[in-house]
Amino acid sequence: MPESFNKAIVIGDACVDIHLKMNDLLADLQVTPYRMVLGGTSASCAGTLARLGTDTAFLGTIGNDFAGRFILSQLEKLGIDTSMTIVKDELNTVNILAFIDESGERHLWGFPRVDQAYPELDLDRVDLNKIKTASWLHSSGMTLLAKGSMQENLVELYKAAYEAGVATSLDLNTRVCDLKELDPKGVKAIYEILPYVTYLLGSAKDEFYSFHPCADWRDSVRYFAGENKTVIARMGKEGFLCIHDGIEKSFPSFKVDAVNTTGAGDSFNAGFITAMLDRKSVFEAAMFANAVSAYKISREMQDEDLKKETIIEFMEKTDLRGSV
Repeated sequence: MPESFNKAIVIGDACVDIHLKMNDLLADLQVTPYRMVLGGTSASCAGTLARLGTDTAFLGTIGNDFAGRFILSQLEKLGIDTSMTIVKDELNTVNILAFIDESGERHLWGFPRVDQAYPELDLDRVDLNKIKTASWLHSSGMTLLAKGSMQENLVELYKAAYEAGVATSLDLNTRVCDLKELDPKGVKAIYEILPYVTYLLGSAKDEFYSFHPCADWRDSVRYFAGENKTVIARMGKEGFLCIHDGIEKSFPSFKVDAVNTTGAGDSFNAGFITAMLDRKSVFEAAMFANAVSAYKISREMQDEDLKKETIIEFMEKTDLRGSV
């Protein structure tokens, strides 16, 4: 019998996020402070999983360049298994300039624009036994929006994991209200992955709506809920809606002031996966995820600040806003 991998595998995009505050730029400082962090919707989720104490592996493609080496160093620093991470000399790792405004909202711009690494995934370099014996499998729709082999091959990995009984989750993460704005092959890939997704997450009023437009966004979300699929629709300050096993519940968000919203959804995903692997109920796990996301956006924190005990204490001491 093959050895069990027993790690949460996150598949997809990895980049370097360079955070710059708009106020610092406008102040015309002699030296503008910035922060380089592990970025990309998938690598960011993997990083938060590891910080929360979940045994994690990252599967994605990066270039053999400065950004790629930075990503590898950050993954390894966090104790993330990089045995599945693919490095290609001929491809470029993406860098993201994240401009943070006064309200904590981020405005993103990525480079280089050619020969990008993250849209590629070679199946012949993936150990399928690890996929089939993982504790969890997660990815993001953002991973599928650029043309590349990831668009076809990610479907095969989800199918293999799901049929082997591995829990799977997908964050739609397309960030649009109209699917016509996206590459058709990427949209097709998401539709093909959906039958193999146990837990589907995303933003309610744009992402769920875009895949099934309804006058009431809740009906868009309900469309995806079923006997074998749990759905969580995030609404930012307005909280989130969770539908599981025929039960529909609305939850409020935590009352915090946003400092930096970069990675809010990725943190939510990581919190949910962590709590589920800790054998919490779906609704308990979703509320823990809610807290991880709120904690993340409410401060400029260092990596070591994000721990399970910190989140539990935060939940006990922080007020909730009004419900959805």
